[in-house]
Amino acid sequence: MWYQKLSHPLVKIAVVLLFLVGCSAPAATAVPSKVIPPTPTTVPPTEIPPTPTPTVLHPSAEMLIGNWQPLSSHKDATFLQINSDDTCRQSYSLDGLTDVPEVECTYIFDGTYFSLTAVKLNGVPECPSLTGKYEVRLISEDQIELIAAKDNCAPRIMSTRGEYQRIP
Repeated sequence: MWYQKLSHPLVKIAVVLLFLVGCSAPAATAVPSKVIPPTPTTVPPTEIPPTPTPTVLHPSAEMLIGNWQPLSSHKDATFLQINSDDTCRQSYSLDGLTDVPEVECTYIFDGTYFSLTAVKLNGVPECPSLTGKYEVRLISEDQIELIAAKDNCAPRIMSTRGEYQRIP
């Protein structure tokens, strides 16, 4: 009968091969890959653009000698005169520096700090401490900024702190 034909050795091999082919993994189907273009950059990722280094200018006592006009518009800002003999003057007007200044003082310049000590006051309130200490920041050769570092006198802080332009 028909099953006797299945006992033939070639038929058995054919059945085994068909079985093996049917059980094997399906052939890999190629999937088209999606190409993502690189994002354009102005700087290659391995390079870091240089950061500009701010110029730090350190003042010296010689650089501060002269007359300075306040750049602040507040009413308490004073003109400042720094002399080579360690004396200074503050006045609400440029003429007051040579006539009768509101404050006659002495100063010590140490590193970037400017300490001024009132010697004579003309019409301004006396402070609890005669000395105030200010950090000097040199913006350019003709412009400075004074920042209160240690001063307990509000009127002196208001009249001294701020930016100044050198008067030629």
